[in-house]
Amino acid sequence: MDDDGFASLFEFLPIGAYRSTPAGGILRANPALVRLNGCDNEADLRALVRDIGHEWYVQPARREQFKKQLAEHGRVTGFESEVRRYKTGERIWVNENAHAVCGPDGRVAFYEGTVEEITERVRERERLVASETRLAQMIELVPGVVYRQLVRPDGTRRVAFVSSRVHELFGVTPEAVRAEPTLLYRVCHPDDHPRLRQAVEEAVAAAAPLTLEFRVVLDGRVRWVRLTSTAAPPEDGSVARVGIFFDITAQKESERALRDNGELWRTALESLGDAVWDWDLERDTGTVSPQGKALYGYRDDELSGDPRSMDALTHPDDVPRMRRARAAHFEGRAPVYVDEHRIRCKDGRWKWVLSRGVVMRRDAHGRPLRMIGTHTDIDAHKQAEALRRERDRASAADQAKTMLLSRVSHELRTPLNAILGFAQLLQLDAAATPEARQRYVGHVLQSGAHLLGLVDEILELSAVQAGRPRLQIEAIDARALAADVIGMFTFTAEQAGVEVRGLADDGAELPALAGDRRRCVQIVSNLVANAIKFNRRGGWVRLAAGKGADGTAAISVEDNGPGLTGEQLARLFQPFERAGAERGPVAGTGLGLALSRQLAEAMGGRIEVKSRPGEGSRFTLWLPVAERVTPASGPQP
Repeated sequence: MDDDGFASLFEFLPIGAYRSTPAGGILRANPALVRLNGCDNEADLRALVRDIGHEWYVQPARREQFKKQLAEHGRVTGFESEVRRYKTGERIWVNENAHAVCGPDGRVAFYEGTVEEITERVRERERLVASETRLAQMIELVPGVVYRQLVRPDGTRRVAFVSSRVHELFGVTPEAVRAEPTLLYRVCHPDDHPRLRQAVEEAVAAAAPLTLEFRVVLDGRVRWVRLTSTAAPPEDGSVARVGIFFDITAQKESERALRDNGELWRTALESLGDAVWDWDLERDTGTVSPQGKALYGYRDDELSGDPRSMDALTHPDDVPRMRRARAAHFEGRAPVYVDEHRIRCKDGRWKWVLSRGVVMRRDAHGRPLRMIGTHTDIDAHKQAEALRRERDRASAADQAKTMLLSRVSHELRTPLNAILGFAQLLQLDAAATPEARQRYVGHVLQSGAHLLGLVDEILELSAVQAGRPRLQIEAIDARALAADVIGMFTFTAEQAGVEVRGLADDGAELPALAGDRRRCVQIVSNLVANAIKFNRRGGWVRLAAGKGADGTAAISVEDNGPGLTGEQLARLFQPFERAGAERGPVAGTGLGLALSRQLAEAMGGRIEVKSRPGEGSRFTLWLPVAERVTPASGPQP
């Protein structure tokens, strides 16, 4: 290195350069090598180096390998080793190129060479190898055959990679496939080969994804395979595709078994006359058996069996309930789907069917994929059931009529007996004093008036039940109504020792009731009369009014009388029912409450009662608010 030009090159070379002795000492080191070893100058480095073989190389055997290559070939090229920086001891990777320089005697005088740090290059290479190793391990775990294929511009193909499972699925080795890319076509089922080749060619030309199922024949056995592939980034000017083959033989056999079992099940059910339906929820398609279509009067080609078409034929009133039952089974809240609903037939009439079904297959998340069920014709059963209900209602009405006639005859007999009895006394007792005769006449008149009132109430109740009350709907002021009713019972309340309190005149705005004024007075009067009659001396009766949340108005009559038991409340609105008062001194027919409730309902309202023994009772008449109805121009039936 005495030549000036060479010395300049040595000094400014961007990689390390050196001259060393065969014994491992440093004769010269350029600045780049000094920096590589973390030293400040050449003298500093030379002072640190005593034996390169044991101090610098992480593996001391590398020095002997280095010297051996020099001895055999006279040079070393691309010699990669892990070494330590002299100054810091940090482990790095270097690449060495060197040659031996011999003296006049032919023996090696020293070595000259270069040193380049390649730590990042080695680390990257190690990471790449590790990544490829992990990828290879993952590919081996995939239950299928993974491949990468390159299609050159001239159309020839090369399989760049294929996983080892290709032997399990296709019976060929990876090496054989790489050597002959079209080898897999040979094991393809002859019937599927043209379809497979065409689909692959079209997908490659369009750079489109492909999913295809086909058969392969291996050792005389047919297997089903699913191919899924997609385009990958080009490589070396070639079109690249990656894909995977899956063995789906077990799935296909399960589907075939399920289909065969479904056909067997369907045939068995159809032999019983039931309609059979099959719903593919995954594709939202379905079928209905020809017997099922005939059940509704259709030919097989006239009615689609998909779920939407069948739901469209379901009676609108039945659809919400049907869907709730279906959802309960889908969500696992019901073991089977069962619902009765009506289906519109071809001729327009509605037919009742019993629909039953069960989910046959679900996905990994439990979502239903396939459902099979039946429709059973229950129209005759429903008609028979309706006839039974009508018969039962008629029987109940007949019983009620019989009981009513019995009660009416009993109630009429009492005043008639009194009339006849006192009339006979007038006829037979010729010696009766004028005062006695006057008393007899009074009893006759009293019983006759009672009889007339009883007949009027019976006729009125009958007219209301027959739907023939004549009503004049108008807005009724609650305070005025309460004042009118209280005025009618001033004397009666004083005689009974009961205080009657009307609506508070506090200026609060009360909603007007929509109803027939005369009938409202009749109802409230009946309630007030009962509250007075069945109270006690010193008791009270009070009226109140208000508005409900449903757009109704109310006027209520409350008392602190003896109250009613649950049994009495259950019978309260029945005709001639007096809640035990028929055995007491209070007169009455037992028709007032029954008639009041019928009148309230005829006006679009209702009567509610709340009562407990010993705590009094509260009867409330609810009617529509007057602003919500159109005033009638005349009597309304």
